[in-house]
Amino acid sequence: MTSLAASANGLVEQAAPAAFPFGPASVADVLIEGVRDHPGRLALIDGDHTWTYAELDQAVSDVAANVSEPGSNVAFLDVGSSAELIIGVLAIFRSGDIWVADAVEPHIAELAALTSGRGTPVDPHAPAVIASTSGTSGEPKRVVHSQHGVLLPALVSIDVEPPRVDERIGTPLDLRIANVMVLGPLSSFVRGSTFVVMRRRYAEGIAEDIEANAITRLLAVPTLAHDLAHSSDVEPSQLRTLDRVILGGSGGDPETQQRFADRFGIRPTLSYGLSEAPTGVVRESLDDAVGSRAGHPLPHVQIRVVDPDSGEELPTGSVGEVCIRPANSGKWANTWTGTLGYLGRPDLTARLYRGGVLHTGDLGMIDELGRVSITGRLSDLIIRGGANVDPRALEAELVALASVADVFVTGLNDQRLGQRVGAVVVLDSDASTRDFEAELNSTAIALDQWALAEAIPQNSMGKADRPAVLRLLES
Repeated sequence: MTSLAASANGLVEQAAPAAFPFGPASVADVLIEGVRDHPGRLALIDGDHTWTYAELDQAVSDVAANVSEPGSNVAFLDVGSSAELIIGVLAIFRSGDIWVADAVEPHIAELAALTSGRGTPVDPHAPAVIASTSGTSGEPKRVVHSQHGVLLPALVSIDVEPPRVDERIGTPLDLRIANVMVLGPLSSFVRGSTFVVMRRRYAEGIAEDIEANAITRLLAVPTLAHDLAHSSDVEPSQLRTLDRVILGGSGGDPETQQRFADRFGIRPTLSYGLSEAPTGVVRESLDDAVGSRAGHPLPHVQIRVVDPDSGEELPTGSVGEVCIRPANSGKWANTWTGTLGYLGRPDLTARLYRGGVLHTGDLGMIDELGRVSITGRLSDLIIRGGANVDPRALEAELVALASVADVFVTGLNDQRLGQRVGAVVVLDSDASTRDFEAELNSTAIALDQWALAEAIPQNSMGKADRPAVLRLLES
């Protein structure tokens, strides 16, 4: 990949990627093979309502014929995870329109420029999705993807983990989030599987949905895995149909992984990805030891670790910024493109693609086996009075205390020191504030400010909600 220059609207002109080795070329055609090969197979379940592949295809066609004029843009407001949302999104793609995910609202002029001259037949490389970053470390940015870009991870999943004949995929995560739509319904349909809409996001409800719908493949975040593993109201038999649990969105706790495996007989695996990729680019293997927090790059990408300042590639075992570029060999070579850019922010797009690779902003390392581990965010580093404080390392020290169940450490602006060290702490059920204070005073752990909470505030992707954390500390 050569250096990419962003245009005034924030998007980049990229060389046409290689064609996929199999499957449809665009999301517009995502149901074609299912209708051809197994029209009577269940494609979608939402409560008591079901759609076969033939029925789903007809429903999408009906909506596509009425959803909008060609070249327009559609956003779903106040519509949660549902079959109606899935059908509507597929209709948008089939019409050649742009799906505005996550209820992000770009300016009308920006959208008009993107959709000028659009329509059918669909161009798989034109802007098709406007999504949002999770916004954990600042104001969310509007990420633009093509149909080619969002379909690629779904197709790659077939090679990485071939589908079972009776596979049923479900996720309690919000389908209005573009990455969740890609990893859930879109992946399910290209895999020829059945997607189950899950509306409940608490442990007992999730377990009931899994049991009632015989879900075999669950996509979740570590927080939900923790709740399932620790809930006394969830019976192991309720999860007996699961053969794969994939966790993404935030770093997983080895103790939770092991407890889940011990209770339910299936070990969750961690996936690392980002909105700009889109979705996952690294996957933990079932062969890796629990707690390794390392995985191999997926076959459509190469991962490199570089010096954040010089951009020079670092040797094996060195911690630096994680960068992504297309795989240069194998059946998926040069199929990956990454985001088309940040809408309206050419400065951020240029920074994202400096040196011709996608800079994730995450810190990590590659070991001698080629496995990638993520250690933190560049923007997370706390510089207190000129001294560097790694918040993730400090969290590990704090959670090792007997009184602490969970913790999130962040930097607080300070006129004198530049930053102070703050933490939101969740106490163990048997611990008191006095217990925590005593342990804190008996260690070398230095916190400038801390607050207690019943749980770490989180956004819809299961990541710590930094603005909410800061509000807790300020109050």
